Amino acid sequence: MSVPEQCRGGVQPAGRVVRLGSMRMLPVLALGLAVLTACGASEGAAGGERACTLIGAMPGISLDVAPRADVAGAEVTACWGADCRTWRPDLHRATTAEPQGCTGTGPDDTCSARVVETGGWYAFVDVPDLREGPVEITVVLTNAAGVELARTTQATAAELVYPNGPDCGGGVPQANIRV
Repeated sequence: MSVPEQCRGGVQPAGRVVRLGSMRMLPVLALGLAVLTACGASEGAAGGERACTLIGAMPGISLDVAPRADVAGAEVTACWGADCRTWRPDLHRATTAEPQGCTGTGPDDTCSARVVETGGWYAFVDVPDLREGPVEITVVLTNAAGVELARTTQATAAELVYPNGPDCGGGVPQANIRV
């Protein structure tokens, strides 16, 4: 099959645009569109099952400190097996939602809430190699001068958490401690 002169990069007839390079891209574009469409479909969504999202979780230790005005810092030591590590996480003020009422009780009505500080503190210690199982955690609370206010040691367990549920995988170990 010979290619007409006007399609070889020469002069094209008026009103007719033929570009072989663009025509060769058509299958590539069609394949790309098919792949993107397939990537957007979640497995199980068509069958009425719950779709899995891309939400993840981090392995680590969640620390909750009861309301206390003099707390300025914390030291967290975790031991599992023969492995012990210590961190000084940033403490953040704990908050809760305080209801502010609703405009009515119908489905189109709105409700509001405001965030209020509880007087407590929280932190999360990122521990990438934390394993599922028993963990002994020691927390030392300090004031602004670095003076120790309280020390507690608790035995707990790092348990797998699944942000989308166990059917979606992605479980990582997390431990929680309250002082």
